[in-house]
Amino acid sequence: MATQVTRPDRLIDLAVGQPDPDLLPIDLFRSLSVEQQNLAYGEQAGDETFRQVLSAWLSEDYEQPVKAEQLLLTNGSSNALDMICSQLSKPGATILVEDPSYFIALKLFKERGFNVVALPMDEDGVELQALEQAIQKYKPAFFYTIPSFHNPSGITQSHSRRQGIVKLASQTRCPVVADDVYQSLYFGQKPPAPLACYGHSAPVLSVGSFSKILAPGLRLGWIQGSGDVFHRLKNSALLQSGGGLAPVTSALVGPLIANGEFQKNLEYLRQIYAARSEVLLDGLVSTIGDQISINKPNGGYFLWASFVDGRDVAAKLDVARQAGVSYLPGKICSANGQFPSSMRLCFAWYPQQQLMTASERLGLVFS
Repeated sequence: MATQVTRPDRLIDLAVGQPDPDLLPIDLFRSLSVEQQNLAYGEQAGDETFRQVLSAWLSEDYEQPVKAEQLLLTNGSSNALDMICSQLSKPGATILVEDPSYFIALKLFKERGFNVVALPMDEDGVELQALEQAIQKYKPAFFYTIPSFHNPSGITQSHSRRQGIVKLASQTRCPVVADDVYQSLYFGQKPPAPLACYGHSAPVLSVGSFSKILAPGLRLGWIQGSGDVFHRLKNSALLQSGGGLAPVTSALVGPLIANGEFQKNLEYLRQIYAARSEVLLDGLVSTIGDQISINKPNGGYFLWASFVDGRDVAAKLDVARQAGVSYLPGKICSANGQFPSSMRLCFAWYPQQQLMTASERLGLVFS
C-alpha cells in the first residue's frame, strides 16, 4: 500500500511531521481480531466498552478523572477538528488562533471560509489579555489552541495559563478547541491536564488522537468535553446517519490498552523521541551555534529554531534541498505570514544518525 509521504533517498526532510515508519508497532496487531458487532453501525459516541477502557487510561495519564460519557470517538484529530468546524461555525465566521499555529489547521480554516485572527504567545502560551480583547472585539466562533508541546513552537501552557483560558471561556461563553495530540508524548514531567479537565461547565473541547502515540493509519481519535457544545457534536447528522466512528479500529486498540501493551509501546516512543530531540538540538547548536535560538521541547515532535539576525529562512529552502535537507519555514505556520526567520524541524521521522547528518547540512546552508 502506498503511504501519504515516503522518505526520499537523498533528502532528509525535517518538514514532515509524521512518526518513523520503523516505529509503527505492527507486531501488536497480528493476533487481534474483531467481533461481528464491530462491523455494524455503532453507538453515536463510539463503542462504550472502548470508551470505558480509554477513559480509565486517560484518567491515569492525566491524573484527572475522565468519564466515558465525556468522550466522543473520531477518525483521528483532523476529522475531529472538521466536525467541530461544521458544528460551531459557518463561512465568514471569525475564529482565533495562536501565532504561530499548526499550518494544516490554518489551511482547514481557510478552506472553510473563516476569518482567522492570530494572537501573540509568550513562554506560557497565548497572552490572556490579547485573548480577552479579541473575544470582546470579534465575538469569535471559537478559539483554537495547542496547549502541550505546541506545533510548531514547542511551548507548553502553564497550569495558571490554562486556568485563565478556561475561566475566559466560562465567562464569555466563547468555545475553546484544544488540539491535544501531543499531550501524552512527554519526555519527562507530565504537562498540566488538558483544558477539558479544568471546568466541565465551560465550553471547552479537548481533541486527542492515537496517530502520534500509536499509529496514524488507525485514524482513531477522540473529543473530550461536556455541556451543550459537546452534545451538539454527539447528536450531529453525521453520527445519527452513520453511527459511531471507528468501530473496527477501536475494537483493535481497546485490548492493547487493557493488557498494557499500548502503554509499554508509548513509554518506548517517549524514550526514542526524547533521544532524537536531543540529537537534533545538540547538532544544531554545534553546527550553527549562537546564530539561532531554539525552543527545547519537553515532548512532542518539533524543534522551533529562529535566527537571531532576522534572515529569511524561506529564501534558503531551495539551497537547503539541493544540499539534501529540508524544513518548514516559519511563515507557513502563521496566519499573518510572520516568523520569516524561524523554521519548524521534526525529529520524529528519522533515526539519530540521519538527524546528525541533517544538522551538518543545515550548518553548511546557514553558515
